[in-house]
Amino acid sequence: MVQNIRLGRVLVNGGSSINLLFADTLDALQILRSSLRPTPPFFGITSGSSTKPLKQIELPVTFGSPDNFRTERVLFDMADFETTYNTILGRPVMAKFMGITHYTYQAIKITGPIGDITVASNAKIALHCDKRSLNMVGLTPGSHPVTTEPSKWPKKVHIVASPDDQLKAVSLDDTNPTKSV
Repeated sequence: MVQNIRLGRVLVNGGSSINLLFADTLDALQILRSSLRPTPPFFGITSGSSTKPLKQIELPVTFGSPDNFRTERVLFDMADFETTYNTILGRPVMAKFMGITHYTYQAIKITGPIGDITVASNAKIALHCDKRSLNMVGLTPGSHPVTTEPSKWPKKVHIVASPDDQLKAVSLDDTNPTKSV
């Protein structure tokens, strides 16, 4: 039986075509591995590699509050590798819930029975997950991975105008001289 557990470390990845549930999360939910069904391998979880999920499982996922919520059954691929997240929700979840993601505000809007359900992120948890992810791959903010190839990114160039520099107006529209930059 699946318990009602609130997961606090969920990554919404609108670029992913699968939903991932990690083995340690499955164990925390106390779901027996015998309830999983076979699945084919998937690619692209980590750059240049592939991994074989242990199996698939369909679980109920609920968004909202007790007075306005929505539950749908979601198919998850279960993977057994270390990550900072409990689960990664991809496009299939957003399509099933007809969810609209707003990455700038880190929020999701879903239609509920009483009105819109807004799921907002927790900035402290997001920052903790980012830092832990960087530590897991041996990076810290400002450091770069060791590669054998030179960096393809251009170096930052700072241009500072001196007071002596002349400003020049450039017309945007020949018929209207007021439109200039």
